Amino acid sequence: MAIIRKPLLPLKGRYGPVVFYRLPCGLICRYFKPHTRKRILKDPKFAAFRKCSKLMAKASKIGSAIYKALPEDFRQFWMYRAFVGEAFKMLKDKGMTGEQVLESLFRTYVEVWYLKAAMKEAEKIIAERNSGLQKRPNAVAINIRWKQYNQLSNVNAFIQVNTIDSPAGYPIFQSSGPGPPGFY
Repeated sequence: MAIIRKPLLPLKGRYGPVVFYRLPCGLICRYFKPHTRKRILKDPKFAAFRKCSKLMAKASKIGSAIYKALPEDFRQFWMYRAFVGEAFKMLKDKGMTGEQVLESLFRTYVEVWYLKAAMKEAEKIIAERNSGLQKRPNAVAINIRWKQYNQLSNVNAFIQVNTIDSPAGYPIFQSSGPGPPGFY
């Protein structure tokens, strides 16, 4: 491919096996050799290209699955590209299967978020249990209209302080059912 900075003739198009076209850097001149679909799919010269294309398709699906498993407020598009690149390297260089790559990337990037969510949930349960041990106020201030005074018993029925009555050994982690491994 040649770049002609100051062309003498305004060439554009194809002249035999040579193609001319304009770019901001100048006039581009290159030899025309068509890569047809049939040639790419059948020619042994493109065997490595076909193999890498299949691996890239697999890596793209794995990267997409990992990206979608992250929390929406945390996702950024560069992460998807990084996941695809890392999955492609694992598939190509390390010879791992798609399932192994998915599991490895899931453990590395996504499982952390599920662990954080489980820890927050456990802290919330502990805080609710501890707040149950403290004194609760006896009266709850409610503004009631006079017409609703007769329905006061219904209002009291709905105002309850809910506490979680679960056993002390509440299982946070469990490996059952569909979904990410190790999260309940």
